[in-house]
Amino acid sequence: MKLQKIDVSKFDEGEKEFNYEETYNRCLVDLSEELSKPPTAMGIGYNEYKGKEYLNNTFTYGEFSAIVAGSKNKKTFKKSALIAAYIGGGSTNFFPNLVSCREGDKHILDFDTEQGDFYAQRAFRRVADMVGTTYEHYYPFGIEGLEPAERVEFIDKVLKDPRHRGKVGWMSIDGLLDLLDNENDIAESSNVLKHLMRWKKESFMHINIIIHKNSTSNKATGHLGSKVQRKCETIILLEDTDQDPDNRNSPIKVQQTYSRGASFDTYYFNLDDETLPKECEFDNDNNWK
Repeated sequence: MKLQKIDVSKFDEGEKEFNYEETYNRCLVDLSEELSKPPTAMGIGYNEYKGKEYLNNTFTYGEFSAIVAGSKNKKTFKKSALIAAYIGGGSTNFFPNLVSCREGDKHILDFDTEQGDFYAQRAFRRVADMVGTTYEHYYPFGIEGLEPAERVEFIDKVLKDPRHRGKVGWMSIDGLLDLLDNENDIAESSNVLKHLMRWKKESFMHINIIIHKNSTSNKATGHLGSKVQRKCETIILLEDTDQDPDNRNSPIKVQQTYSRGASFDTYYFNLDDETLPKECEFDNDNNWK
């Protein structure tokens, strides 16, 4: 009799055979149980309900969000602003509408997949410049030199590292598409999404990812982009206002194209004299300051 080959990969660390009864009991929703709303990591602006103001729960723990934008639309600057705002300090001088709900010494992991050492470090230092000091638990990693599969494995191991396990409040992945070889490969895309879903649940942190938009629409690129958009808590679209032909001094429009909660009002930002991102005013006559 020919023996059937067993796939031993499912017995790797942290995985086990599927148990139907255990899964049935775990997934059955008890309608009588009062579930707590997931805590907010950071909100953008406020909404009014029955005469009271409430912080928009734009980024909650246990969820992930996406910044979608075209090339050279200051995506990394926006990422730096979000991280700086989550840390707090002097960052409120740059974006007063970003309100952090961080409690305690939460770790922040920042993975840059696109830039070489020099430019990645310059972007990472921008966070400290905005906060006004170096936050002790901010951990930036430049992983541009790794292969796509190695990047996924490295992030996974950092989250399991005793130095960070259970302590992370915010994780940023600048260049999600660089976690796979082919952005339209269904198997690869499913694998990356599977990791994102597991990471946010196991670590109960907020994950903010940056992904390029399609050249013909405002949707995220590739099969992975489509999958991500269906699972995101919040999708933020960045658009250049085309005030500068070289795209170096044009305000960037920030709008929320999808949210499970209340949406924030559209706003704009540009770079100040020290090349730091800062919210700016932009009127209908195309004037900004």
